[in-house]
Amino acid sequence: MGTKKVKISAVKRAAHLKSKKTPLTKQQQQKQKQKRDQLSSKREQGQNIFSQKARKKDNLAQRKKYNKLASLGLKDQDDEDDDEFGGGSEQMLDNVADMLDGDELALLNERKRKRKVKNVEDHVQQERSIGLEMDYAKASKQEELTQKIRVNLLPIKSREGEIITRSTEVDYVSQPKRKRVEDEEEEEEQDDDEDQPSAYEDSDDDVVNDVDGAGSTVPSKKKLISTTDLLIARQQEIERQKYRIGIICSGLMEKPEDKMRNFHALYDLMDEKNAGSVNLLVVRKLAMVSITEIFKDILPEYRVGQVDTKMQTVRKATLQRVTFENALLQQFKKFLQKLEKLTADVNKRGGRRTPQAVKLAVVAVQCLSELLLAHPYFNYVQNIAQLLVYMLNCNYQSIRSIVNQTFRSLFKTDKRLEMTLFVVRRINHLIKTKQNNVHVECITCLMSLKIKDVNLDAEKENELKQKKLENHRQRLLSLSKKERKRRKKLTEVNKELEETRAEENKQTKLHKMTEIIKMVFTIYFRILKNDPTSRVLSAILEGLAEFAHVINLEFFADLIDVLNRILEDQPELGYREQLHCIQTIFVILSGQGEVLNIDPIRFYQHFYRNMLVVNAGKNHEDFTIILRTLDEVLVKRRRNMSQQRLMAFVKRLLTGSLHLLHHGALATLGTIKQTFQLTSVLDALLDTDASIGSGRYDPELDDPEYCNAASTALYELSLLMRHYHPTVRRMANHIANGVPASGEGALPTEIGKLNAHELFAQYDSTQMAFNPTIPLPKSGEPKLKRGKEMYLQPDFKQEYKKLLKDAKVKTSKQGLQLDFLSALK
Repeated sequence: MGTKKVKISAVKRAAHLKSKKTPLTKQQQQKQKQKRDQLSSKREQGQNIFSQKARKKDNLAQRKKYNKLASLGLKDQDDEDDDEFGGGSEQMLDNVADMLDGDELALLNERKRKRKVKNVEDHVQQERSIGLEMDYAKASKQEELTQKIRVNLLPIKSREGEIITRSTEVDYVSQPKRKRVEDEEEEEEQDDDEDQPSAYEDSDDDVVNDVDGAGSTVPSKKKLISTTDLLIARQQEIERQKYRIGIICSGLMEKPEDKMRNFHALYDLMDEKNAGSVNLLVVRKLAMVSITEIFKDILPEYRVGQVDTKMQTVRKATLQRVTFENALLQQFKKFLQKLEKLTADVNKRGGRRTPQAVKLAVVAVQCLSELLLAHPYFNYVQNIAQLLVYMLNCNYQSIRSIVNQTFRSLFKTDKRLEMTLFVVRRINHLIKTKQNNVHVECITCLMSLKIKDVNLDAEKENELKQKKLENHRQRLLSLSKKERKRRKKLTEVNKELEETRAEENKQTKLHKMTEIIKMVFTIYFRILKNDPTSRVLSAILEGLAEFAHVINLEFFADLIDVLNRILEDQPELGYREQLHCIQTIFVILSGQGEVLNIDPIRFYQHFYRNMLVVNAGKNHEDFTIILRTLDEVLVKRRRNMSQQRLMAFVKRLLTGSLHLLHHGALATLGTIKQTFQLTSVLDALLDTDASIGSGRYDPELDDPEYCNAASTALYELSLLMRHYHPTVRRMANHIANGVPASGEGALPTEIGKLNAHELFAQYDSTQMAFNPTIPLPKSGEPKLKRGKEMYLQPDFKQEYKKLLKDAKVKTSKQGLQLDFLSALK
């Protein structure tokens, strides 16, 4: 058993609705019931169709006879019974015969005789026709019982892997035509009641209200129900509700102004119970997703305002639009309340956290997220954002991941920054109320904020600018009248230019961005100060490393002290957190922090110790943190480093490249190539003469200043020149030749212009794409070499040749044949 999937379209929907009949009124239903009772009582009396046909024919013959006598004037006016019609006419003919004589009497007797013969023939013909009909019915029934039809069975697979199709013959069971008489009666009643108004004006109401489908797929409770029957009934119910949801949604999309009441049918499908029956979980999910897609399409981009049409007069078109917007807003509010109720079951204490409730909550959160991204500035969207912020600290990982990804997408696409500022403030409030005991997703979503050129010292700069303008004003007052007039016109022109360039909008946007970054650093610094051992410390340090370039100069010294205390006082701190701390510190010291008198030697030691932690295993993606830190250490701060420290970092970096994948090794070689191009100190590492440096190189020493890296050479380049990746071999050869710009060992332009981060991303093969592509092997037949004969005993060679000469060799189609056994004997 299966159900046919129907594609919802305008043609299909019109055909479906055309086949539906108009619902009957109560009076029509009562009349129909009375006629059914009459028909059933007649059937119980034993009347069959053959006796009814015979009686109709008999009555027709008697009616003709009666009409003929009436034309002759021989009809008895008092006799009206059809069964006594023939007997009365015979008596009349006898009475007339007594009065007649001669030829007239003979003519009357002849007519009487012919009439009797005709009646006998009609009766015989009737009996014969009834017998023929009964015989035909018996024969057709017997033919149906013996009829066979061929049915295809499921195919089977043989041991050889062949698919064998099967079929069998089964008895044919015809489906009787039901309610034929009743349908005719219904059509007659409908024809009589055509002038009556219909109870339903909309042709979709039978589908929306589910008139015919309620309980249609529920198996009977009187007989035993198998698991297969339950699964079939469940699948049929799902398909029926899918079709119903499709009809309702298509009607809403076509004309939402007139079909606003159809939302109630979809809301009923979202509930656990609907009209006494339980809604399936799949149907509830489909209803939620369908309503979400409808609202995404029909909601306007602007915020709907409240217009009181009773207090003020508006046009007819405006009144229709306002009425539709208010109704749409009410339906949207009701839908959000239902979604909030579903999410409250898994987020609040005491809620029923069943597996079914969790699945519904996940779908509800997805619907809320899609609505927030589709219409971020519609009514009640701030309520959606506030609810999603609380779901960001939910106990279920799947829900937290959905909300985290939603906020990341919102931060990237929000151009007005109003919703971004609202979400960041709500996250700050959540972390503050939970006393920093939140999940990591509450912090990591802030990493997607587009914070670039934000000056947190803008207030001080504005004060200085205001003082300068005040001094300029005093100078203007001392000018002549003509000069002041010219300055006034120039100021008006400049103001108009600023308006055309949208300078005011830029200032507003910059102000919002400043408020956002202040709120973000408030979150970071509160956790670092009050709870440095929090589980979100890694995300905090990663965020500081990302936004360290916009930190206010006043916080630099205190922040560096806090990070140093975290590195030294927490030995259980992971390598990733340590790398983030070091990256944040070097970003601060490479920018505005150069004016600070801070010696970063302790941070060099921490970084040098953690450079070999990343390998080609699971943590290979963390090598990007080391790359970003190397840009700050080896490139931007190369002038502040000693030669010994710089050589030690390059030596350890090249040693670590042997433990990385090919794109990690390429990024390492790219950093070393850039360092070689910027300084000439590292040329000593390409010399294999060990007598140049002083002392012996100690690779296990954690201090890069005293490991004597100048006493060694970059021997790892010889290994990388035999790497499996061709680009790695070419890059290693380029560095071994002294990074030449042209000539032998020079790199092609498309490789030489890439930096370390671009090399790491472009040659990444985690997506199963090797760069460059591996060429196909050349097609050709392998060359077979003739082997040499080897003998364990050297004397056997002479015996073997002698046997070949003396023995008789038989020639056949397959080749030469020699019987060695008989020859040896």
